[in-house]
Amino acid sequence: MPEQIDDKKFAGTDILIVEDSRTQAIGLKFLLKEHGFSVRVAYDGLQALEAVKVQEPALIVSDIVMPNMDGYELCRNLRSNPETKHIPIILLTALSELTDVIKALENGADNFVTKPYKPDFLISRVHHILMNRELRRSRRSEKIIEIFFNNQRYSFSAMPDQVIDLLLSTFENAVQKNKELQEVNQKLLEAQRELREKNKELEKVNAQKDRFLGMAAHDLRNPLGHISTVADILLEDLDGKITPQQRELLEITRSSSHFMLDLVNDLLDIAKIESGKLNLNLQETDLAALVSRNVAQNTALADKKQIHLEVEVPDDLPPLTVDPGKIEQVLNNLISNAIKYSYPDTTVKIQLARQNDGVLLSVADAGQGIPVDEQDKLFQPFERTSVTTTGGEKSTGLGLAIVKRIVEGHHGKIWVESSPGKGSTFYVLLPMTQPQAEENRV
Repeated sequence: MPEQIDDKKFAGTDILIVEDSRTQAIGLKFLLKEHGFSVRVAYDGLQALEAVKVQEPALIVSDIVMPNMDGYELCRNLRSNPETKHIPIILLTALSELTDVIKALENGADNFVTKPYKPDFLISRVHHILMNRELRRSRRSEKIIEIFFNNQRYSFSAMPDQVIDLLLSTFENAVQKNKELQEVNQKLLEAQRELREKNKELEKVNAQKDRFLGMAAHDLRNPLGHISTVADILLEDLDGKITPQQRELLEITRSSSHFMLDLVNDLLDIAKIESGKLNLNLQETDLAALVSRNVAQNTALADKKQIHLEVEVPDDLPPLTVDPGKIEQVLNNLISNAIKYSYPDTTVKIQLARQNDGVLLSVADAGQGIPVDEQDKLFQPFERTSVTTTGGEKSTGLGLAIVKRIVEGHHGKIWVESSPGKGSTFYVLLPMTQPQAEENRV
């Protein structure tokens, strides 16, 4: 049976710490004193040699990298002195190569512990070295050892016990590091499992949110549509029969109901898209005709602000395979936004151009422009920039997010080029044809 070692066996044993970092020295001193050892501290190799002259320690625990005299030089000095050559030395280091082990042997180290170390592992090494020190006091013989490694010859004097101890400590350090790696790996597996569970919960909550959002928006759409229609009828039928104050109230009602209806429709769209239910009715479509129709629909809005809509479309533009309803939604959002954010008496320019195997749509305004650090917000739901509409028009904050998902659903790209004071240009690149898929769903 292996002998069990407790702290009482070596209570009061004198250990010298050699460490230039006062923080690490204090921590190591506390650890060793906690296990019953008597501890002194030196802050470099020179101080260590003076401390050894005052009182010979049973063991030295030394860092390697230190000012004035490092750990290797300390080992050489102690081993060259017949009075101190037998003192066991543990080097605290980050040994990683076999040449490092040879260097430790070459300089006379007995053992090493890699940093960062676990306290119980270091205490175990201390106990083992002190036990071996008792066992080997009566039999010490040195031999010259020569080895050839890594294209270099090494020659040093070492006791067989020292070689065995250092090699065993190398193996034990490797085992310890492997154990720590397994523990880290196990924690990583547990974290991955927890993350998967959290993701499942998040997906469930997100699905519930989309379902609730869709139900709420659907239930709101009909009454809002009725309010909007009634307001339109009353304004038309009662024209000239009501006071200016009454007309203003009806116009506020119509405007608010239109905005709320647009918001509800956008909420329904984003809920469908986020749940992966963007169904595309793909068909060959005359994109130039779509642009012309949409410009005509937005002419009244542009006229109110004296904004000119300029269209440039090539005559030989071939048809595209797209969902015309969804692409018209894209056009309406980009053109109406350009009008909302443009100053009066300016021009909004809409262009179509053939580009390789696709068609490039651009909508340019001469408005305020968008700060570069805010442009990444444009295509995120409910995100808003510091730029405001020039005529007090309202925005749901969902339009461009929906546009981006529709464009990507067509395997296209959308981006913006803008700078404050120079207006903005939104670009949409659509492929001529769509990849075949089992379902036209995103």
